[in-house]
This record gives sequence, structure tokens and C-alpha cells, in this order.
Amino acid sequence: MPPLPKGAHVHLARSTLWTGLIIGAALSGVAIAWLLVANRVPTLDQMAQLRNLAAGALAVLLLLVPVYRFRRHPSHLFACTLTSWLVVTAIYAILQIPFPRLGMRMGTFHFFMLGAVILGLASALIWVMHLIAALWNEPAVPARKRAP
Repeated sequence: MPPLPKGAHVHLARSTLWTGLIIGAALSGVAIAWLLVANRVPTLDQMAQLRNLAAGALAVLLLLVPVYRFRRHPSHLFACTLTSWLVVTAIYAILQIPFPRLGMRMGTFHFFMLGAVILGLASALIWVMHLIAALWNEPAVPARKRAP
């Protein structure tokens, strides 16, 4: 991968933050809608599996946006998804006020750590796949030893 031009790192860092905040807001919207439909619309209780599958699929699709956007920069991918998960965790903590039983299943800290570990593993997997693809296209060049 060629080095980035001067000033591109700052732009990439801002892009990482803004993408994370936007994806976090979208994921929070999905979580709020999911929770409201599950608790306030009793007519859809017969389709609970379909409702949960649709909300989960939408959340996965939203998390694929940063994967595509930062596919060449796994560290920025992790920072972006962690930012978005931090936003979702804050909303999860706020949602425990009107829905107190939500915190009984999983506390806010455990919710954050679950997402952070899963997103960290996914970022590491993407980084390894990126390395394998780079080695597949071009052979590794051995480093020369410096003369003493």
C-alpha cells in the first residue's frame, strides 16, 4: 500500500470520527425502533423472530458501511466502529431509564465490551485478510540487514 499524501491522515481521522458518529446514530435509531416495536406493538408479537431478524440484518448492513469505507485501513475501521458502538452504548444506557428490565439482561459495561471485542476481532480478521491479499498479489521482500 503506498504512503498517504501529506495531510491525508488528518482527513482520514476526521472521516473516521464522522462516519463512526453517523453509523452510531443510525444504529441507535435501529435499536430504539426495535425496542419500541417489541414493547409497544403487541400485534407483532407473533412475528418476533422475523422482527428480530430484520433488525439484526439492518444493524449488520449498517456496520458493513465502515468495513467497505475503511477496508484498506483496519485501524481506522476499528476506530470508526468503536466510535459507533460507543454511541449505541450511550443510547443503551439511556434506554434503561424507561425500560429498566433492559439492564437486567446485560449491563451497560458488558454491552460495550461485547461489541468492542466483536468489532476488534472483526477488524483484526479484515487486517489479516488484507495482508494475505497483499502477499498473494506480490511476494514478500525480505528486509536487508544494516551493516554495523
